[in-house]
Amino acid sequence: MYEILIVDDHTYLVDSLAIGLPWEQMGISNVYKAYSGEEALELLNYRSVDIVVTDIHMNGMTGLELIARINEKWKNTKAVIITGYDEFQYAREAIQQQVCDYLLKPVSNEELEQTLRTIIDRITEEGNELLDQQKFAYRFRESLPKLREMFLFELLSGKSYPLSALQDKLQLYGLPFSAEKEAILLCVRVEEDYSNTDLYSLSLIEYAMFNIVEEVFANKYHVAYCKDSHDYLIFLVQPNPSVQSGRDHSAIIEDLARLSQHQIKLYLKSKVSVVLSSWGGFPHDILPMYHSALSIYTDYIGYQTESFFDAKQKKEVFEIQPLAELYRSQTFMELIDLEQWNGFESKLNRIFEELEGAGGGAREYGLQIYVTLLQTYSYYLHKKGKRIYEVFGREIDKMLKIDAGWSVEPLKEWAFGSYVQIKAYSDSRSDNIRSDLMERIRRFIQENIKDITLQTVADHVNLHPVYVSNLFKQETKENFSNYVLRLRMEKAVQLLKHKDLKISQIAHEVGYQKPQYFIKLFKTQYGMTPQEFKNGQ
Repeated sequence: MYEILIVDDHTYLVDSLAIGLPWEQMGISNVYKAYSGEEALELLNYRSVDIVVTDIHMNGMTGLELIARINEKWKNTKAVIITGYDEFQYAREAIQQQVCDYLLKPVSNEELEQTLRTIIDRITEEGNELLDQQKFAYRFRESLPKLREMFLFELLSGKSYPLSALQDKLQLYGLPFSAEKEAILLCVRVEEDYSNTDLYSLSLIEYAMFNIVEEVFANKYHVAYCKDSHDYLIFLVQPNPSVQSGRDHSAIIEDLARLSQHQIKLYLKSKVSVVLSSWGGFPHDILPMYHSALSIYTDYIGYQTESFFDAKQKKEVFEIQPLAELYRSQTFMELIDLEQWNGFESKLNRIFEELEGAGGGAREYGLQIYVTLLQTYSYYLHKKGKRIYEVFGREIDKMLKIDAGWSVEPLKEWAFGSYVQIKAYSDSRSDNIRSDLMERIRRFIQENIKDITLQTVADHVNLHPVYVSNLFKQETKENFSNYVLRLRMEKAVQLLKHKDLKISQIAHEVGYQKPQYFIKLFKTQYGMTPQEFKNGQ
């Protein structure tokens, strides 16, 4: 389905065209309206419009100026110019260069429909060409390096895939890694001061580092890489099963990692520290391997430069580790920020599944869960200008009495109960905001029905016209323009019943400068002309 924008500074022409064609039959799902070139450009910033129909002569920005601006920013948007006969000669050459077609006034609905159908067919053909397999494959290959980096970054962030989806990803991205086979992470911290280096040059340096490590390991190992959120360079390394090695892989990888560190310094004049993680299964152990490697930088290396550390040097055995799901992306803070309540509830379920398998450590983990949720709720409510007491009431006293000895079931009951409360507050708040806003909008329209436009309503409530239009449709199940038309016709009926006014006066009173256009709309609405209605009274 396609979207169209009609632009003219004569509002009645725009409104007439917007209701005069069988849009859905033509394959057009949305018809947008603008009453100036400036308003059209503003709307295009927020809507993916396929076709623009514009008058050539408008106050302020002309139609040709509008098309020139569209060609600069939205090259795939097609344009149709409507022009008067006296403007045609000087405009023809420019029109032929910039638009798909042009129509001479007066334009019939049938002529415009045929023109638009032709353009829609052309857009469809162009779309089919874009899907041509060879072109798509070429563009996809160009994007592969970034897609591979993003894939590894997602694994480091805790994203998990079902085995079949993982294998599909590996095949699609041309990554020769084997699921469930052991792998190791190589973490590189760059220690040169590049703060005064421009972004392009820094990207080239990082790209060179990626290449050096990849080439050093290439003969015997598969390598994928990315830059993490701390600006460390992370390499995933897995032995190539087709290459037989007489030595232990850990010893070979340590030698290659040291060689990489040396070559980065030799060729790029850059100091780096390197940490080798412990071995783990790919991909389910990637996250703990990554966190373990990062902890080596904080626990052992600190501010030392040009360090090299292998995780197998660590001899400590920890009785307890962080609750993985609690800190896995997306975190509670990330989910509540966008009010993704289904995701929030799913994360709670996953956390308690992990907690129930923790055995004797459940009580210790309970404190982590409690503090994390309380912090998340406080952040969310303070962002909304609410105190936590205002939502949780007397329950807050119970919540603040932290009991590190909580067993799983009471903690689970509190966690899901508090989630239900915070979600109920969010739903109620959203409903109230939209309800109050819609009441203001309706009242303003009714009080200013004669001169009302979407832009004046948007200005009144200090919101964007596109948002106001979408909100209106969502809340009332009626288009803004249809609502205004209905109110104007209802007011016209009242004036015809109770006041001895001319039809032209009534048209003016309800916002139409041209009586003939008012008469046409009235007849469409009620099946008779205003005069016939008045005579019937």
